[in-house]
Amino acid sequence: MTTSPTVQTSAPVPEVTPPLPLPTPGWGAAEALAALEAARPQLRTALGRVVTEVSALTTVILRAGDHAVKVYPPGTCPQHLDMIAGRLADSLTAHVSEEGAVSTDHGVVTVSRWLTACGPATWLEVSTLLRRFHTEHDLTGLPAWSPLSRLPGQVAGLAPEQAAVLLDARAGLLAALAELRSDLGHGVIHGDVSPSNVIRTLDGPRLIDLDWAAVGPREYDLASAARRVADGEISAEDYRAFCDAYGFDVRGWPGLPVLDRIADLGGVAFRLWDDRQHGRPLDWVPAEVALWRQPL
Repeated sequence: MTTSPTVQTSAPVPEVTPPLPLPTPGWGAAEALAALEAARPQLRTALGRVVTEVSALTTVILRAGDHAVKVYPPGTCPQHLDMIAGRLADSLTAHVSEEGAVSTDHGVVTVSRWLTACGPATWLEVSTLLRRFHTEHDLTGLPAWSPLSRLPGQVAGLAPEQAAVLLDARAGLLAALAELRSDLGHGVIHGDVSPSNVIRTLDGPRLIDLDWAAVGPREYDLASAARRVADGEISAEDYRAFCDAYGFDVRGWPGLPVLDRIADLGGVAFRLWDDRQHGRPLDWVPAEVALWRQPL
């Protein structure tokens, strides 16, 4: 009989500067366009004019001719981006930037070949592709998975006691994570798996947005689908097909509650950032913090 992991008393987590910081209020498409113009002289790729803004949230993605330009906020570590692109450069399953990241005062710019989608990817296709990705990249020398690295910056500005509760919850969850035994083994994980991060092309599907790629328990890449079927976002039939295609149902793994709570705390931290970006009140924080005094 398996039991859910428990949080152990743990030392404070040493703080490091996250390589992928969140943007500050006011940073967006205009700053991304300025970053691209500043980066053009340093880029080997001859980019066409920007024809569309594809998305803008924590990064901005632009289409310039036959290329996708992804712009990260100032403070992003270009060496981190280059490391991931270099380690996955020959991947048959992942799509990464094709030249070095360029840092400017307005943001950090990367360029990749534009992939033309031929319809949305399904969860079945995601699972099949993910299994291939995990098999192709057993251990590629990427950094160890370090979830919740942005949390210290996201809780800054809260009442000290509130921030301490959330940081203590993170420390406890990371301690529990370190004690987990992976049934699938440790290997390269995507870190943000969903159909929106898969482009279905005429040449086959490819994973995109590899910013959080790392070496960690492969179960993490399956946990998102398990949460979504629990929330009713995926049908039971589609989830069963997802599990059958991969060959594993993560719901039977005793470490799943730890991964779920890590994701939950990440969601709280993102909501803090997003509400501040949009000037929304944080009156929900006290009740939320109370839920994290016992993270598991």
